Amino acid sequence: MRFFKDFYYITNFKTFFVTFLALCATYICITHEIHADLPLALVSIAIIFPVVFAINSAYARREQGLVSLAACKGFMYGFYRIAVDHPKDLDPEKALECKKKIIDLFTSLKCFLESDPEESASFAKEVYTNIKVLSLFSKTLLAKGLHGRSVSRMLVFITRFSIAFEEMQMIFHYRTPIGLKAYGKIFLVVFPVLYAPSFALLASNFSGLAVYFSYLIPTLYTLILVSLDNIQTQLENPFDQFGSDDIRVDVDKIDQMLIP
Repeated sequence: MRFFKDFYYITNFKTFFVTFLALCATYICITHEIHADLPLALVSIAIIFPVVFAINSAYARREQGLVSLAACKGFMYGFYRIAVDHPKDLDPEKALECKKKIIDLFTSLKCFLESDPEESASFAKEVYTNIKVLSLFSKTLLAKGLHGRSVSRMLVFITRFSIAFEEMQMIFHYRTPIGLKAYGKIFLVVFPVLYAPSFALLASNFSGLAVYFSYLIPTLYTLILVSLDNIQTQLENPFDQFGSDDIRVDVDKIDQMLIP
């Protein structure tokens, strides 16, 4: 079952469309004996290197997203521990209030990261609002016997959370340059068709039913190139919850982490 899910992850309409074009072009070249020996190194320079570069960049953004999310969780756990453990006179209701405000913060963060980029402004505003609520809450703990230095540490945690959130926003909004993506998608369609004469030349070395084996080469050639492009596309936004490798904000686990 996982195999089919992973296969679906790297295949789509574009995969079959480009493969169909490559096979049609190869058939025409074989039928009309249009042969050419084109250098395969051209494919590496024109397509594979740019696509692999884009994949590496997208993967680096995903890894930075994981680091930033882990930092957010760590900062808020430190905030919670100070709020619950350090005051001399803290009632259980105040501890629950702190936990609820942190859960609200991560819920708004989850909504922001999983939203459409064009509609994300209102969700980002909600995150900022929850950050402000926690900042104001930390000051109320002075009346519960919390030392001023501890409140300062809590404010530092909030500041660092805000910085990590800004880093995630950069990952969320800024992705692979449009020019590089357009270049890759155009040549992804052009090159399998352009290399049809080379595939036809290969077919000329076969006879009988073995000629049909030559159609396997453009099929594999196209599947590999388009699959690499699809992987890069899936990694573009590591928060959109479309792929199995996306970053998830598990609010339930965060709730379990906040032990009184």
